[in-house]
Amino acid sequence: MFLKKTMALLTAGMLGTVSVCRASDVVEKKADTDKTAEMEISIYNNNLAFVRDTRNIELQQGENKVAFVGVSSRIRPETAILFGRGIEVVEQNYNYNVLNPSNLLEAFVGKNVKTALYNEQTGKTSYDDAVILDAGYGKPVLKFSYGIETDFPGRIIYPEIPADLRTKPTLVVDLKNKTAAGSKALELAYLTSGLSWKADYVAELQKDNELNLNGWITLNNESGTDYDNASVRLIAGSVNQVNDFVRPLAVNARSLKADAAVMESGAAYGAARPASEAVADYYLYSLPEKTSIKDKQAKQVSLMMKNHVKYQKEYRLSIPLYLNYNSGENEFLKANPRVVYKIENTKKNGLGEALPQGTVRFFETDSRGGLQFIGEAGLPQLALGEKAELDLGKAFDIYASGKISSVKKISDKMTEAALEVTVNNAKNEEAEVFLTQSYAGTWKIVSESVKSEKKNAYESLWKIKIPAQGKTTMKYTVRLGQKN
Repeated sequence: MFLKKTMALLTAGMLGTVSVCRASDVVEKKADTDKTAEMEISIYNNNLAFVRDTRNIELQQGENKVAFVGVSSRIRPETAILFGRGIEVVEQNYNYNVLNPSNLLEAFVGKNVKTALYNEQTGKTSYDDAVILDAGYGKPVLKFSYGIETDFPGRIIYPEIPADLRTKPTLVVDLKNKTAAGSKALELAYLTSGLSWKADYVAELQKDNELNLNGWITLNNESGTDYDNASVRLIAGSVNQVNDFVRPLAVNARSLKADAAVMESGAAYGAARPASEAVADYYLYSLPEKTSIKDKQAKQVSLMMKNHVKYQKEYRLSIPLYLNYNSGENEFLKANPRVVYKIENTKKNGLGEALPQGTVRFFETDSRGGLQFIGEAGLPQLALGEKAELDLGKAFDIYASGKISSVKKISDKMTEAALEVTVNNAKNEEAEVFLTQSYAGTWKIVSESVKSEKKNAYESLWKIKIPAQGKTTMKYTVRLGQKN
């Protein structure tokens, strides 16, 4: 089990630290990605992942130097911990100086190289020996037997890759094996950025205020390495992170042990879609099958498919007239209500499971039977039983106009204002619009043609029905006072 393994903490964030027992004569053993026995990744949705990378490596008894090749290039080295039976970690070095033309040139300053110069007239290439005197920002200074070149037109041929340059990001660990020589499974666990996921939903509107909801998870890998045949778990919820990347490893070790316990308690993989469960204050989704996530790759996995999900649609308009005890006559010519879709996360309404935060894109079938995109809205993380309101923007074929038709002064600190609002409906069906009016100061509705509700201390609400291809005018008078 994860927590029963012997744990060896790697020295925190100290690259190039002098070891108490340095074994410079110990041959470095590569634990390359082809030696991976198990890969487990827990991905959070705030650009953070917890990687558990187990590799088999031959160890001699006593001192060993092991190079974990191909770790994330965005690893947080101070969070790295190593697990293995009977081992003691002495030192770690994270080698992030990955091979490229620039640092290869820098590494050979003062050293011998070969050069190649192609002659276009003869079609032959001539070779020579040179010493690189200076890297020169990509224009090296070369010393030949005949003199010094600062703008050599040919190619440089390097004899080897320097030991301190790696083709992939590598974590090198000096350790002591207290057991007999042989193959051993070493598990490296660390936090990294560059791995993320998000949820996207497709809502297809049906009749009778129902919709079909399909959810997709998109995994994105910008961490600089591949994760092959990995068990992937997704954590919904934003974990707190301290913006201090040089801190004692002991603190991180405790947090990682707790995180590891969370991972061990995860649900077994489902048959087709991610299985979800509550863990601590987060939701965990386990992908049903192992998957490979390549660097610079976005991968989509089906999250859910729900049919006959109940929803409510509302048209909402805040009347754009400013009202206080000092208001004068005013008007607005046109205002369109906003279209809001309301859902409640219950089994009765066709849902009944936690939904991760994401974007919902709505589609509706037109008169010819084809789907048309009608808008999108952000869905907050939705717990079981929670409600969400999805705002799709303004309605095109419903609009209102209105005015403050008269204002009567009652006292120095109080007036009465008469208003009227007309709502037009160009749709072929009746529509209900929720109108709200905001007030500054004290207020009281004196008379109204449609009964209102007091929404809160600052707003009143009317529900107005407008016939198909018709209009409805609402009139009301409100007494406005100065707030003490």
